[in-house]
Amino acid sequence: SAAQIAAVCERLDIDPARPLVAMAPGAEFGGAKRWPARHFAGLAQAVLERDPATQIALLGSPKDQEACAEVAAGLPAGATVHNLAGATSLAEAIALIARAAAVVANDSGLLHIASALNRPVLALYGPTDPDHAPPFSDLAASLSLRLDCSPCKQRECPLGHQDCMVKLTPDLAWQSLRPMLSR
Repeated sequence: SAAQIAAVCERLDIDPARPLVAMAPGAEFGGAKRWPARHFAGLAQAVLERDPATQIALLGSPKDQEACAEVAAGLPAGATVHNLAGATSLAEAIALIARAAAVVANDSGLLHIASALNRPVLALYGPTDPDHAPPFSDLAASLSLRLDCSPCKQRECPLGHQDCMVKLTPDLAWQSLRPMLSR
C-alpha cells in the first residue's frame, strides 16, 4: 500500500520526491547467475548520468552484502546509493520494488516479485533460460546473449569464464533500460 511504501522510504531515508531504481545483484542459485558487480555499477552510472536525482537501491539478502558493496563502491562520490542488502525484511524490499521506477535483476526471486508487481523490469539471464521464466510485467526486457554454452543451468560456470554474464555489457543493458525510464 502507499502507506507501507511511505513508511519504508521514511525508515530508510529514501526521498519520496526523487526517482528510485532498484537493482538486485544477487542470485541464490549460484555465482554463475550473477551479472558482475562492475556491470551493475556501470549501468547505475548511466542511470545517474541521465538523471542525477535518481536514487539507486541495492536490494538483497545478507548473502548479497558483498556484491552490493562492490556495486556501491563503483559509483561516483555524491551518488545517492542505498545499499540495503540484508537491511530490509522481504516485505520492505517488496515495498521498495513497488515504489521503483524500474528494477534491474538477475534471474532471482526479486526479479519475479518485480514482475508480479508489474514494475518495469530488466531481467538478466546467463546460465538460465530466459524463455523458461521471463518477467511478465507490461514493460519488461529479458537480456541474454544466448551463447552456444548457455543455458547450462549450472551454479558455477563449467567453462570457468562466465561469458554469458561478463559479455552482457552495461551498454547493452542501458539500451533496454533507458526507454523504460523515459515513460
